[in-house]
Amino acid sequence: MDANLLMFLSTSLALGSFVGFCAGLLGIGGGLILVPGLYYLLSYTDVGMQTDDVLMHTALATSMAIIVPTGVSSSWAQIKRKAVDWGGVRLMAPGLVIGVLSGVALVAHMQSEVLKYVFSFGLSAIALLIIFGSESAVSFSGLKKFRWAFPFSMLFGGAATMLGIGGAVLNVPYLNKAGLPLKTAIATGSVLGVVVSFFATIGYIVNGHGSLGYINGLAFVMIVPASVLLAPVGVKASHALPVEKLKIIFATLLIGVAIKMFLETL
Repeated sequence: MDANLLMFLSTSLALGSFVGFCAGLLGIGGGLILVPGLYYLLSYTDVGMQTDDVLMHTALATSMAIIVPTGVSSSWAQIKRKAVDWGGVRLMAPGLVIGVLSGVALVAHMQSEVLKYVFSFGLSAIALLIIFGSESAVSFSGLKKFRWAFPFSMLFGGAATMLGIGGAVLNVPYLNKAGLPLKTAIATGSVLGVVVSFFATIGYIVNGHGSLGYINGLAFVMIVPASVLLAPVGVKASHALPVEKLKIIFATLLIGVAIKMFLETL
């Protein structure tokens, strides 16, 4: 086997394992790790023959495609437990879909360097949200109204698309502030994450080149099984490890990755 291909396959497996373990351990979506991981993986290998001008597009699109099956798995578990607030799904989904499709169209017309700046800034903002965010003790009933939910969900959909994430880190705090208990908001956010990743994946296929658009099919095939297999291990470890402290360490590392990508782009 070609050494370059072997490195790609082994690194993809390692990335998928790490993503699944962290998702299970910390309850944080894999896109935050997948996008920079895929970007550097594709940068140092020529598997898939992505050119420099679409490396970031490919990382974002492939991350979204990977989130679909993993999101369906977690969402189905929440649905079986009857933990999902379907009123919240109906409230947020229309704006999310419009935001996602608008975000994909915008990404398709952006240069890779600009996308790296956007991702670096967004990743830092999400990391700070992880560090300083907390369960809301005060709710605002107005957030349940469509006139507020629609523009916010459009913004969340667009932001999630440009960061290659399912958007739970944005949707869950909103739903919690709107009055849903945190566990219900998390369960509802998992379903909304599938909505985001599904429409983003379709959009990236349509707007890209080739049968899979911007998506790297080989990375998808290698990462998804490893991620699914390691997620339960992470969940088990979460009962024995100081998760809140690990979240702070994890978020700090994300900021470091964002700074590295930003400086490389200068």
